[in-house]
This record gives sequence, structure tokens and C-alpha cells, in this order.
Amino acid sequence: MKIILLQDVKNLGKNGDIKEVSEGYARNFLFVKKLAEIATNSGLKKVDVIKKKQVEKEQLDLEKTQELAARLEGSAIMILVKEKNGKLFGSIHAKDIVKELKKENIIIPTKAIILKNPIKEVGDYEVKIELEHNIEAIISVSVESAN
Repeated sequence: MKIILLQDVKNLGKNGDIKEVSEGYARNFLFVKKLAEIATNSGLKKVDVIKKKQVEKEQLDLEKTQELAARLEGSAIMILVKEKNGKLFGSIHAKDIVKELKKENIIIPTKAIILKNPIKEVGDYEVKIELEHNIEAIISVSVESAN
């Protein structure tokens, strides 16, 4: 029996996929839990429209991510910290860099910032940012004394 998935189903497929399953599985599990419907002509047309919208949305999302990466690439931020003899009182983590970027109206998730180790000394650092769609950007982080 041909069905159209209405939601993601583990080990079967994603929302909008058209699958061939046994009648018992479809009637006793998928239809009862409203995870799928019978593949009719109108249903197939509806799936095509949904798929086209998803492709357009993904393309728009990719373009926005590329614009963000272009904005980030080569940009520099400065973080003022308390220090003594070049050593910081504490350390700078990804969340601190996110907070500084937010001040410049650049909003990225904390997990996108790749720091091997927290920054513990005054100086200039190159920080890699991994965005969605495997797009990367490198920013310069300058850690300076606030004393």
C-alpha cells in the first residue's frame, strides 16, 4: 500500500515522503496515530507543493547563512577583561564571544563557536565559527586589559 507520511517516522522516512508499506502496518499503526495517509492523486499534488516550499525555504536559509558568514569573515571584536601580568582573572568562553557579537547585532548560537580551550591570556586570537550548511567564518578576537 502506498502512503504519504504526515510526520517523521523512525526507520521509515520523513514528513512528505511517499512509501510502500504493508496494509496491516498502515492501518493498525500509521493511520491510527495519524502519521500517514493513503497516497491519492490530490495527496501527491499536495506533497509536491510542500516539497517545493521546503526547497525554497532551504535556499533562502542558505543565502542568509552565507550573508552572515560574509559579515563575520574578517570582523574583529574586542573584549576588555581584568588581568594581572597578562593572565586573566577567569577565562573567556564561547558564550562571552557570543555576547560581544550580539552587541554588534550578530546573533549566532554558542555551539557554533569553536574554541579548543578557553582564552586565559591577553592577546589576539583567531576564532573559527561553524554555521549551518557547513559554512565557516573566522573572526579576530582581541583580549585587552580593562585596568
